[in-house]
Amino acid sequence: MSRAKFIPTVNALSRLSITIPKDRLREVDPIAIGSIVRSIEEHGLLTPVIVRRLPKGQFELIDGAHRMAALKLLKLDDIPVRCYEGPAAAIRLIEIDANLARADLNDLDRAIHLAARRREYLAEHPESAQGKAGAVVRWDATADIAVASFVSQTAKQTGLSERKVRRLVEVGATINKAMAARLHAAPARTTLNDLLAFAKADPDLREDAVEAFANGEVKKLAQALKPVRHRPVKDPVEQQLLALRDAWARSSKAARKRFVAMQADDLAALLDAIDDGGADPQ
Repeated sequence: MSRAKFIPTVNALSRLSITIPKDRLREVDPIAIGSIVRSIEEHGLLTPVIVRRLPKGQFELIDGAHRMAALKLLKLDDIPVRCYEGPAAAIRLIEIDANLARADLNDLDRAIHLAARRREYLAEHPESAQGKAGAVVRWDATADIAVASFVSQTAKQTGLSERKVRRLVEVGATINKAMAARLHAAPARTTLNDLLAFAKADPDLREDAVEAFANGEVKKLAQALKPVRHRPVKDPVEQQLLALRDAWARSSKAARKRFVAMQADDLAALLDAIDDGGADPQ
């Protein structure tokens, strides 16, 4: 089993020698940078930046993107660091755990980080993963020792209950990077109940729900995941249209593809009629 190794001889680096990976879990907040700038001006850099030593004397950032941005604004170059080297999974755990230790994380951020922590934990502990490191999230502790070990260890480290760790990981596994960015940009904050409803919802409904919430069309994410109820209409064509739309929304992608293939000729004829400006076929 490999682990990250602390390198005590590397305790200061030039800021310009540290590269910042693009696939970071936490975006840099301009407001937080301003606060850090003021703190550095008054007290200096209180917490070293954490880096990973790469081959050929290169270094990449593990934790401290906000501090790096603040140092750049202050035009400061030589900075204190804590340096590690080791496999990617072990290094990634350092970044994730450093973020999880912050008090300002909301449930959305915790869910994303905990799901990432589970992936890296299983990759870092192959001796207990039983070949299931890439498996879909499943919480059968009796059948998956690695999952049970992860939940117990993460709960102790974060101070969260084991139940909340499980629930947040299930949520985080359903949110991709694009969805996370849109949810962070939404005018309202997601609640834990919103996120749990999102994790249980039909995957085909999630992207539209995120957009509706991010655009302010609904006040709660869970509202955008509820089935739409329509008032009865007298127009029979309108009734048929609503029924078709609802059936389409409830269908899986596989069912939609099969339907389109079965009705390809009819759909092509209808599209031609629309392009020609003709009346609706009866």
